[in-house]
Amino acid sequence: MVGAMSNIGEVKFGDNTEKNLSGQKFIINDEGVFYKTGEDEKIWICSKLEVKALVRDRSSENWGRLIEFHDEDKILHRWSMPMEMLKGGGEELRNELLRLGLNISPHAKARNLLVQYIMTSLPALRGRCIRRTGWYDRVFVLPHSTIGETSETIMFQSEITNTDYKISGTLQEWQTHIAKLCEGNSRLVFSVSTAFAALLLYVVDHESGGIHFVGESSTGKTTALRVAASVFGGADYLNRWRATANGLEALAAIRSDTLLILDELSQVNPIEAGEIAYMLANGSGKSRANRSGNTRARNEWRVLFLSAGEIGLADHLREGGKSIKAGQEVRLVDIPADAGVQKGLFEKLHGHESGAQFSKVLVGNAQKYYGTPLTHFLKIITVSDQWENNVQLLKILIQKFLQVNLPEDASGQVYRVCERFALISAAGELASLYKITGWVEGESEKSAVKCFEDWLEHRGTHGNQERVAILSQIKSFFELHGESRFSEWSGDKISSVISRTINRTGFKKKIISKDGKKEAYQYCVLPETFKKEMCLSFDVKHVIRVLVAEGWIEPSKDGNPSRREYLPGLGQCRCYVFTVNMWNG
Repeated sequence: MVGAMSNIGEVKFGDNTEKNLSGQKFIINDEGVFYKTGEDEKIWICSKLEVKALVRDRSSENWGRLIEFHDEDKILHRWSMPMEMLKGGGEELRNELLRLGLNISPHAKARNLLVQYIMTSLPALRGRCIRRTGWYDRVFVLPHSTIGETSETIMFQSEITNTDYKISGTLQEWQTHIAKLCEGNSRLVFSVSTAFAALLLYVVDHESGGIHFVGESSTGKTTALRVAASVFGGADYLNRWRATANGLEALAAIRSDTLLILDELSQVNPIEAGEIAYMLANGSGKSRANRSGNTRARNEWRVLFLSAGEIGLADHLREGGKSIKAGQEVRLVDIPADAGVQKGLFEKLHGHESGAQFSKVLVGNAQKYYGTPLTHFLKIITVSDQWENNVQLLKILIQKFLQVNLPEDASGQVYRVCERFALISAAGELASLYKITGWVEGESEKSAVKCFEDWLEHRGTHGNQERVAILSQIKSFFELHGESRFSEWSGDKISSVISRTINRTGFKKKIISKDGKKEAYQYCVLPETFKKEMCLSFDVKHVIRVLVAEGWIEPSKDGNPSRREYLPGLGQCRCYVFTVNMWNG
């Protein structure tokens, strides 16, 4: 394995290949960086700061400097600093260096010399900068290390140093105190497997998407999120939905190719929630203009996101006066948090007296042991001569899951969700095969199957959810307004209106079955109300196709979905005639 940071650490600052455009007037020693003003006079600029390498991206743009220094606690800081931070007076640069613990002279001249020193230092070492975490070819870039075999030095470059991916404890301790306790708990195993799956979206070219645990408070949802977070880092790796769309866009960008974890869905604005789900799953943010009016590069990412809340996305959208679209439901999949054995999210407590006690132990362990599964898993995945074997194995496991668990007449929406569950199952199995989790073969697959079956049951159909939503919305309209907004008339006497209606939607008349034993209303809905109210949030033509296919509306003899009818007070006009089939489904 080649780690870019370790390579950089071997470079000696000030060797004979080092260049400085300021005429070698800068002096660097253990006391700091100085600027020589005379034979025996010099200005102190800051504590010891070394420029180790020049960095740039694949297009030879976004140049930067890799800088290195120790803070007062002798902690080493390495940061690939974008050169754009030197614009103006370099205030952004000083703010970040001060935050990291560098001592800087307060004098104005010294501050300007700091910018000059960094700008004019030209070390011989070159590096390739990556502006986001994740895959660069077959190398995985993290803020503080690069994992994989590469012929060039590759490093993460950002205006702000990222400290999310921390490590505490050993892999064996993580297995003993976290992974072992997940065994037998479908939601916990599934959550950990989702963390590994997030690292593999690029490897198998799968789309981004989310998993959302929905259920009552204190069922263990947040515990599942913290367990998943332990694969990547400590307690601060977990975030919350309480943010703007722009804030979550920025967060997704810095979580690219890893797992984005968001707790408490109810805290995000319900009006924005659906669009945020689209944005996160689509992998790109808004297009924005820079100061000159030109388009800036959009934030982009690949990410699986794991979420939790007391309500699902559909219910949350309804609170904001919106209805869920099929595409949103596919992008953020609701799984009941309750595993169905009267223990909340848990199924096996591993000797603990209650779910609450078990949850407390897991959360405490996740704050002590974390980060090691990420690096161990990546070190195996990125071995060059094993790459193709891993890809083929993942594809075989994914296809097997689909063949066994996907219903025969499943819709395209169900297929996409099943494929995501298949990837999660395969990722967990691969991590177990390489002895990262310590689970037996089949543990991850079994948990993914259980969660997929519970999702299907919660969804209510393996068909097209948009069709179900349309029929539900139409029927709901008649249930709510069938008495109040439809004028009733009797028999064939179109002038005999029984009821007077305010805010009228249409007309209704009683239909008697041929045997005279059953009666029901036939509704004639006026076109504009049908389009503007009944089809709200759905495409009108699509709604009509669904209703005709279900036999809910009776087309005219020439196949037109609307018919010409004589209606009281209106005469002959077009309307949509709803049949009694609506109440039989």
